Amino acid sequence: MTGEGEGEEAMAFQLISTRAGACLLEQEISLISDAVRACGRAVLLVPSRRERDACRAALARAGVGVGVDVTTSLLWIESLWELMGDGRRMVKGIERNMLMADVVAARSADDLAPLRANPGTVRMLARMARDLLPYAYGADCDAGAAAVGASDMAPAGLATPAAPGKFVDDDSERVVLELLDAYAAALDSRQMIEPVTAAEQLGAMFDDGLPACARFVVLRDVTMLPARDWRLLSRVARMGEVRLLLNPQQASFAEEIRAHVACEGPLDLDAVTLAAGRAAAAPAAGEARPAADEELPHAAEPRFLEVAGPHARDRAYADEIVRLAAERAASCRAATGAQSGRVNVAVVCAKPSKLAADLAPYLAARDIAATCTYFARFGQTAVGRQFATLSDVVERMQAVENEEAPGALWWPAPELTDWLYSPISGADASTARMFDKKIRQNRCMTPQAALRALQSHQGRINAARAKLDAGNPFAGVPAVCADVVNYLWQGRPVSAFKSMAAAARALPAFAHGSDAGNVNAAVEAAMADAAADALMNTARLLDVSQAVAATALDGVCVVVEERIAARPPSEDADGGADADTGVAAADAAPQVLVRFMTPADAALLEPGSVDAMLLADVDIESYPLNRPEGPLVTMQEARGVPTVSIDSAARLRDLFGRALSATCTATLARVTHDRQAKDRYPAAIWTELLARAQASGKEESSTLPLVRSVGEGDVAANFDPMACRDMGVRQVECLAPQHLSSEAVLYLVLYRRDPANPDGPLVPRQLSASQIESYLTCPLCWFMGSRVRPQGLDAGFSNMEKGNFVHDVLFRLHAELMEDGTGRVTPANLDECLQRLRDVFDAVRAEHQRGKTSSSGALVPLSRTESLQVDDILPQLEAALRYEADALAPFAPAYLEYSFNELGVDYAGRPLGGRIDRVDVDQNGRAVVIDYKHRSDVRAFQVKDPTVENKAGEVPADDPDWLPAHVQSLIYAQALRHSGLALDSRAALYFSTKSKSPALNGAASAELVVAGADAELDPGMIPGLKRGFPDEENGGAMGFDALLDRVEATIARKLDQLEAGDIHASSTRQQSCDFNHTLGFKRRNA
Repeated sequence: MTGEGEGEEAMAFQLISTRAGACLLEQEISLISDAVRACGRAVLLVPSRRERDACRAALARAGVGVGVDVTTSLLWIESLWELMGDGRRMVKGIERNMLMADVVAARSADDLAPLRANPGTVRMLARMARDLLPYAYGADCDAGAAAVGASDMAPAGLATPAAPGKFVDDDSERVVLELLDAYAAALDSRQMIEPVTAAEQLGAMFDDGLPACARFVVLRDVTMLPARDWRLLSRVARMGEVRLLLNPQQASFAEEIRAHVACEGPLDLDAVTLAAGRAAAAPAAGEARPAADEELPHAAEPRFLEVAGPHARDRAYADEIVRLAAERAASCRAATGAQSGRVNVAVVCAKPSKLAADLAPYLAARDIAATCTYFARFGQTAVGRQFATLSDVVERMQAVENEEAPGALWWPAPELTDWLYSPISGADASTARMFDKKIRQNRCMTPQAALRALQSHQGRINAARAKLDAGNPFAGVPAVCADVVNYLWQGRPVSAFKSMAAAARALPAFAHGSDAGNVNAAVEAAMADAAADALMNTARLLDVSQAVAATALDGVCVVVEERIAARPPSEDADGGADADTGVAAADAAPQVLVRFMTPADAALLEPGSVDAMLLADVDIESYPLNRPEGPLVTMQEARGVPTVSIDSAARLRDLFGRALSATCTATLARVTHDRQAKDRYPAAIWTELLARAQASGKEESSTLPLVRSVGEGDVAANFDPMACRDMGVRQVECLAPQHLSSEAVLYLVLYRRDPANPDGPLVPRQLSASQIESYLTCPLCWFMGSRVRPQGLDAGFSNMEKGNFVHDVLFRLHAELMEDGTGRVTPANLDECLQRLRDVFDAVRAEHQRGKTSSSGALVPLSRTESLQVDDILPQLEAALRYEADALAPFAPAYLEYSFNELGVDYAGRPLGGRIDRVDVDQNGRAVVIDYKHRSDVRAFQVKDPTVENKAGEVPADDPDWLPAHVQSLIYAQALRHSGLALDSRAALYFSTKSKSPALNGAASAELVVAGADAELDPGMIPGLKRGFPDEENGGAMGFDALLDRVEATIARKLDQLEAGDIHASSTRQQSCDFNHTLGFKRRNA
């Protein structure tokens, strides 16, 4: 083991088989102590700092602490570089990200293509620099050779990486290599160096002799070796000794090493069996003992818990923790006869912080305390997410403000609303809803207007909180919702982080969560402070602008050790619970402490150190078996410097096997379906352990089944952390939407006080013609649209807004024609009217752009495409005006946007409201009702005489419930007859304004319809409408007045059905049904 004498043969990279678990074995300690005596120093490399601390403690207890350096590979290289390096400082993770972001930002978009300047590109390049920098130089080949070392300096058995710049075969790789060149130059200018480059240079130095701190190196539990490590260790093995300790579950890693070393060159590899105390040959390649068949000593026999869905997950896990603790306490009482003290339960999962937050209220409700180490990266915290989101929306808002982008790039800015909902904004949910409604309903809002609205809300909140009593939990909590956005607008990210930190600290704990609020508050405040420190100090030290550094904060992370306290039992509680909840009586329940940890941390637990263990979420999503892929792996393989690692399945066997050795009672749990009822498959380790348990036959000897299932049937208990203790729960039946209870029927027809008799009985509210038509088309759709009213918040750019715009243009045009005495459009004044139409169009367009309209929604284009759609409306209106010049010659517009609300007109026995677009009247008092429809085809609005036999040989009028498909204009035509205007309604028409071939269609008295050659003689001709009432030519007998009376009588009966509660779905599916019938109407009992 001395490794001395330069003429001696290179010593082997030795693989040593060990039966060790979490603790160092006596033989392992002896191996290290012998090395210290022989070499003076020894290095023990471990994969994590937690294992480093555990090994240091074990060596100290054995009296071998002096002369042994227990560390990780990165820290070992750093210490070697401090001893033997050239004075350059090693770059840290956050520094690497910031420098790479600066390199990327310095290039133009054209120079960067086909890559893009975004955080994803920076992360990819930073990982490449970390693992590949000495092997992947682009244009600067000399620098690459110098960094790697001359080829003649490569040690025997260690292949030289591919020549720098050799694999530039496409534009992407060329740009990547150029960026790595620029990054290397940035490091040199700052007297910094990558650890991988330092490792290569250290390896070259080792050719002249090893320092005492590198003559004997032992690797324990190391199952992944990047090229930086195995290349350096291979150089150490030439003159010193490198030994890799592998337990049986890690045997496959030996094959990975063998395969890689074989391709690097012949090395003298030996395997030593440590447990026997003598050398023994390791299994040859391909003959390794199957790791699945190996079993660490004293491993617990686990049980298995399957939860049917995510809604029952938290409660099921909490109940299982209680069951495990009670089982362990019972076994202790049976063995000792005394009441057990505290029961320690380990909860193991891939994401312990998230699971701890999910289970916190359920554990607290069961009087269980918990501890967890919260490790959070920048993007995993609310501070990080909100900062990234707000930075993006502010950048887009600035582009719109500078007229560099259309308004659609930022509106309606849901990111700002989400920011107001976030606790760290200092705002509240009601403010977020008000802001959201204001901004979404106004497409013409500018970015500056949005900022002013934020400032207004912040001022009101702070003013209100200044008046609160000192005992109020929100007294003194600053609202920073506008400040943070303004700071980002001004390019002051540090001030933004400081404001977030101030709000996070001042907020009461419950604002961050009911039971994990203190933890979340500490994490958010710590992250804001860490991010501000990185921008103020790290970025300044690197001479990187804060604007660039703010895009590379992914490397910032915080670690918070927190305890989730148990919820004290209420004074009037009886101390018990329903047996189904799994919660024992208070006087018999043991004191339970839960520790959340990762599988890697659980593998470091000493045998018997925990009383019970729950391994949660053991599914394929949490523990995938896929190997890493992507550009980094591709470049590593191409350059012969891959990362050597154990396969995922063997890694899971190792971690779970050692974790189960730490306890005598364990349960593996998983959720079988996701929220969309899709299968979530078990992890491979679940399948292996279950198959082993079933094969052992131990299930038959236990009263508890090997695999238990928990369903989602108990909805109330699943959602209530207290499992519905002291609560009354009853099952109710949810009616289908078209079946209303007697109490609900009263609200179908709304009532109001009679203006003429305020003290009298209530009278029905007015119904508009459009509401009546909606009910007749599909009662269920009417119920949804007029009573449930599920409406989107966003102001739209749809046919409705375009129709509003057309209405405003035509109203303005005809109002001006009426005011100046022109009256109507005729062939003689058509050119003049067309020019006036263009002027009106421009004026109305400008008003809509400012949000000014008397309609329900303005037409505000926010993109070039939408602006072109507005441009297309003008030629359509010009075509409509040309058609109008030849139609209804004796008639002229007399009433525009005429409202029925104040006329007191009843229709079908009910008060009628609403307004009609236009009423044209001739000198004889005849009236034509016209409703604008901004659609291309109005043939669907044609009404045929129902007394005429149709193609099926039926007479529609024989059906007492016959109604035309569209009745809105017919209703208003009849209402004019009932009004005091003394008008004789002779037609109810719809005017198409969208098509380049506009037309009038609907129902008209036969006297207004002239066919063929008579059209030139009768000025009342309606072009395109060939049939009137009655349609005598085809044997019809129903006049126009009779049609209006028939329709009103039928509608009266339909409205009687409405008052009786009839809201059935239409037998003929309408277009609106596709939207209205699917709004959550698949009911289940609750």
